[in-house]
Amino acid sequence: MNVLILGPQGAGKGTQAKRIAAEYGIPHIATGDMLRASIEGGDPLGVQAILDRGLLVPDDVMIELIRERLSEPDAESGFVLDGFPRTMAQADALDAMLREIGKEIDVVFVLQVPEEVAIERLLRRADLEGRADDTPESIATRLGLYRSETEPLVEHYRTKGKVVGVHGDRSENEVFSEIQQVLEQAAARA
Repeated sequence: MNVLILGPQGAGKGTQAKRIAAEYGIPHIATGDMLRASIEGGDPLGVQAILDRGLLVPDDVMIELIRERLSEPDAESGFVLDGFPRTMAQADALDAMLREIGKEIDVVFVLQVPEEVAIERLLRRADLEGRADDTPESIATRLGLYRSETEPLVEHYRTKGKVVGVHGDRSENEVFSEIQQVLEQAAARA
C-alpha cells in the first residue's frame, strides 16, 4: 500500500504516518529525515551546502532522494510519504518518477483541521519541544504557503480518485481508526 499524507502543519501528518508505518510494516518516508540521512551519509547530492545558503532543496534533488529511498527493500510492499509533494510541480515530478519505477499512490489522506486548531497544536509543540521554528509569525507564513501551494494538490489527486478526507481535529486514536478502516477497505479491493 502506497500512501501519501497531506494536510497543513499541525494536522498530525507525522503522527499518523508513523502509526501507519508501524501498523502495516511499511516505511515512513519523511523528507526532512531523508535530507538529514543524505547529509549523514556523505551528502552526495550537496544538500548541506544548499541548506547552509538558506535555500530550498531543488525538486530534482528531492525526487532523486525519494527514488533512492523507494528502491530500498523495505519499500517493496509500500510506503507512507509525508512532507512531499508540497507544490504542483513536485506532484507532477513525483507522479512521473513513480510511473518510471512502476509504482503509484494508492490513497491520499488529507488531514483536515481548522486553522485555529493547527495554530494551537503548533504553539503547544513549540512549548513542549522547544522548537524555535514554531513562532506565531512562522506558523502564519507556513499555513499561508500550505493554502496557496499545497492545498491545490488535493484536487490534483481527487481527479485521480485517490483522496480520502479525514477530520484531523479529533483524538489521535479516532483519526487513526478512520485511516485504518480506509486502508483495510483498500487492501480488500487489491
